[in-house]
Amino acid sequence: MKTLLRPATAIGRHRCRGLISVAAQQRVESDTSWLLAGRRPLDHRSDGLPGLGAILEGVDLTTPFTPEEIETLLQASDDAGGILVFPNQKPDMTIHEHMDFGRLLGELEPHAVAVGVPGAQEVLEIVREPKAGVVFGEDWHSDNSFMHKTCSYSILRGTGVMPKRGANDTMFSSTEAAYDALSPLMKERLHGLYATHSAGKAYNAGSGTNSRAAMEATSSMQLLDDAPILKTDVAQPVVVSHPRTGRPSLFVSPTFTRGIVGMHGEESDALLRFLYDWIARPEFCTRVSWEKHQITMWDNRSLSHKGVADDVTEKRVVQRVSIRGTEPIAATFGGR
Repeated sequence: MKTLLRPATAIGRHRCRGLISVAAQQRVESDTSWLLAGRRPLDHRSDGLPGLGAILEGVDLTTPFTPEEIETLLQASDDAGGILVFPNQKPDMTIHEHMDFGRLLGELEPHAVAVGVPGAQEVLEIVREPKAGVVFGEDWHSDNSFMHKTCSYSILRGTGVMPKRGANDTMFSSTEAAYDALSPLMKERLHGLYATHSAGKAYNAGSGTNSRAAMEATSSMQLLDDAPILKTDVAQPVVVSHPRTGRPSLFVSPTFTRGIVGMHGEESDALLRFLYDWIARPEFCTRVSWEKHQITMWDNRSLSHKGVADDVTEKRVVQRVSIRGTEPIAATFGGR
């Protein structure tokens, strides 16, 4: 892997010789542009402009990043609509190095209803055996939307055991772009509404959803049937405001959303069906193809995502670290 050198590498030599002032050292050390030297768009829009997502070549995530460098990565994520792809990570990157990078973004959060990796409970390992016939997370969702404090960033690592490129891609939809494209009347109608989100809808016995079936079909995931979160639902705003950017976005999903608070069932179902179909429209979506030793980081507050179940005949091993965010903030109509 070709890794770009950070300016601080050169600084060390000059500092020893006394050839650079403290102020100059601080200016150079705060230069984080090296992180973006290998940036290229993940996708392009029909007008040729960069679309959703960015690829950052040459960034080794085992680097001991400074706070300024982490802020540069988060800003790059904001600028790219919430998706950053880091290809060609070290093949020998450890689970604990994966966790160390995650801790630089915030508090790690174990999966609410599944047992993590022994000795590293904050890491969810998803092993799909050949011909298991399932893809975990194959319907649209935002990770952990059923928690009071929802997941901010998810960091998914492709290991050395991955299908051929182009199989089992991850689809992403910009729920910010989906909101922006709504009519003013629809936007006004959605503001002030709350929807119930439920882990039990996806994972309870008898739920009939792919989420539980896929979890049970993996050879690595053990379901916690007695997890307290399976017995409680939480109400979240239908339109939320991103805590960093203030951008409004839609916050509902067919995986975890039960219904709109205060609406009759038929009314709620009709509105949610419209929103699910709207979020899945191609103009709001892109897809990430996977390679061995690739890490993809996404912002659940800007996006909905799902796994593509196009070819499930090869073994696939991925590892996920989730970052605990804040309680979703209801966006205000006509503002941020």
